[in-house]
Amino acid sequence: MLVAATVLAGCSTFRGRADAPATTNTARIPRDAARFEIESVDDSTARFRAFEATWVRKGMMVYAVDPAKRDALVARLRITGADSGGLVALVTAQVTRVTTDHFLLAVKPKVPWYRTRTFWLGMLGGGVAGTTGAVIAR
Repeated sequence: MLVAATVLAGCSTFRGRADAPATTNTARIPRDAARFEIESVDDSTARFRAFEATWVRKGMMVYAVDPAKRDALVARLRITGADSGGLVALVTAQVTRVTTDHFLLAVKPKVPWYRTRTFWLGMLGGGVAGTTGAVIAR
């Protein structure tokens, strides 16, 4: 009984640390996101080259970050098209003005489950095991 009273009294007086940051439900850009250098910036668009990242497509969301401020988010952009070897992204939301000192981060889209190598290897292995089992059972 004394333990329960002590626990309840302790819980009612606990206020937490004043310097503890409030937790927020914010999405974070993954560490493995592809990084692209901004070649030029207009009033509302940024131009960049994707080089070997062939998965970058029109309609994708990319993020402008400031490497001098530990990749602080500068703006969100949507890729609107391509021109002469580069891609054009339209600024959709902005914290500060986008410059050529910033970088763009793009997250590679997830591959559907039926297009993964693991699925097809499992399908093949299951087929072989099933066929072998049927032949042995005869």
